[in-house]
Amino acid sequence: MKSELRAIDYSLPNKRSTGYTILLILSLFLVSTNLRAAITSISPLLEDIQRDLGMNGISVSLLTSIPLFCMGIFAPMAASLSDRLGMERAITMCIGLIGIATAARFFAVTSFLLLLTALLAGIGIAVAGPLISGFIKHHFPAHASSIVGVYLTGMGIGASISSAFAIPIERAAHGSWSTALGIWSIFAVIGILAWWPIIRKHASTDHHDASSRKQSSKLPWNNKQAWLFLIIFGLQSGIYYTAATWLAPRAQEIGMDAATAGTLVTVYSIMQMIAGLVTPLMLNRTTSRKSWLLAFSICSLAGCSALSYFPAEVNPFLSAAVMGIGAGGLFSIALILPLDVTSTSRDASLWTAMIQFGGYLIGGLLPLVSGVFYDIGGSYQASFLILIFTSLILIAVSVFYRGKRYTHYSQQ
Repeated sequence: MKSELRAIDYSLPNKRSTGYTILLILSLFLVSTNLRAAITSISPLLEDIQRDLGMNGISVSLLTSIPLFCMGIFAPMAASLSDRLGMERAITMCIGLIGIATAARFFAVTSFLLLLTALLAGIGIAVAGPLISGFIKHHFPAHASSIVGVYLTGMGIGASISSAFAIPIERAAHGSWSTALGIWSIFAVIGILAWWPIIRKHASTDHHDASSRKQSSKLPWNNKQAWLFLIIFGLQSGIYYTAATWLAPRAQEIGMDAATAGTLVTVYSIMQMIAGLVTPLMLNRTTSRKSWLLAFSICSLAGCSALSYFPAEVNPFLSAAVMGIGAGGLFSIALILPLDVTSTSRDASLWTAMIQFGGYLIGGLLPLVSGVFYDIGGSYQASFLILIFTSLILIAVSVFYRGKRYTHYSQQ
């Protein structure tokens, strides 16, 4: 396996109408709402789940860590599943699995069952991520960065709605947190209905011949740039999911009620969504990623430090907003980097699969370690030390990062 430089083909994969292009974008947006809700809906309900199921800090952190580990371990399955089913059908299967796992939470009356739903949702999210990156690269090769913004906005809206309405739904359901978790399976139903016309039109978006497929079947493990992207992805995902897990409990620890803490998580998710939408547009104007990577890493450090050590001096909503900007910007960059250096949808999926394989394994450790810190220290402030330390590492990586959008990789 070796890499070579080659110019990207910016021609559309096929001629299509404006109406069908709009359908592609809308369907992508609706499918994307499924990729965070199963995780972010947990945080506002965490205290109630812990109380009712008797889970300690380590075990409850597994509700976030298990999906992340799955998102790493199962990401490499994306290419083979796409080969067998076609890209669009494979994405449909993943969204269906997420929907089934989320709906099963209506009946998750034990910690084991709840953790099992986290496992299944994680597998679906794991395989969907690289497939969607390949889908974007195939259908929008000249506008991949901008369409990533649509993808991130969908995820952000799904995360925002699920966290904002978790407590109100729990109260409306007479204190049933399982209802407040299972209700988000509706995102999968809507996503699959919107996706169905695309499935019917495309039996497969893989137009490679057999020899090309054979040549491009391996992940880019021997490429140093891919490893750097993996580290960046792992650090940013650890920051995002650790914050998503412990933000509401930390807010309640400093005196907020459950509803207000849920609103704080919503602010975090909304700002993450806005940053995810705007960042790709800004990145289109420059070939350098370093300054943006550094700026968003500093935002993450500032927000986490303020909420951890200065909750009285700095408004927690401002801290959460700054954290959200950092998380959204970092995630955008992490998704765009492999699209910068690949020239086909398959290469984009393979690079993304490798990056997410290692990145989510790294990211999954952080919520787990923060749960250990909570059990030892007895305070969610201790959990936020992980976020501060990880942000500092990202700042260091940003200082030494020299990558630009100019190379395009293919496997031979």
